[in-house]
Amino acid sequence: MIARLARPISIRRLTKEEHVAIEASEAERAALAEALDLLSLTSLTADLSVSPWRSEGVRVRGTVRGTVSQACVVTLEPVEGVVEEEIDVRLHPDAGEATQVEVDPEAADPPEALESDVVDVGAIALEHFVLGLDPYPRVPGAAFEEEAEAEEEEPSPFAALAALKKGAS
Repeated sequence: MIARLARPISIRRLTKEEHVAIEASEAERAALAEALDLLSLTSLTADLSVSPWRSEGVRVRGTVRGTVSQACVVTLEPVEGVVEEEIDVRLHPDAGEATQVEVDPEAADPPEALESDVVDVGAIALEHFVLGLDPYPRVPGAAFEEEAEAEEEEPSPFAALAALKKGAS
């Protein structure tokens, strides 16, 4: 089973901004927690507005929030966290693949392709939620001790070169 947060809405008759509130059910949260390798997903909500954009397009704006428990990458102890991500996605049927990509971190993301008259706002919210997850959760004070010991035991390559240089003099 693929974990999803499907909330499709038809934009065929969208003439003004509409509010969409999403709250993941217990079953959806359990499936998402398993798919995302989370210890638990206590809550997942999104408050979105969907509005017409440039005659045939649509704009989805809002916030997705969730409370998670992830395994520490060092100790595997639970690390509690809160995800809150802003959403501002524009979709348009004329949005296509750009031949040249310009990277400007301050600029808005380009519009995405709108392939039908149905937009899955749940999928958009879930995508932004996943991007907000901590990829390397750690319990405060947790460190990889084996790496620290290995670094102390092995001399730096530059130290070895300096020793060779001194011996050659």
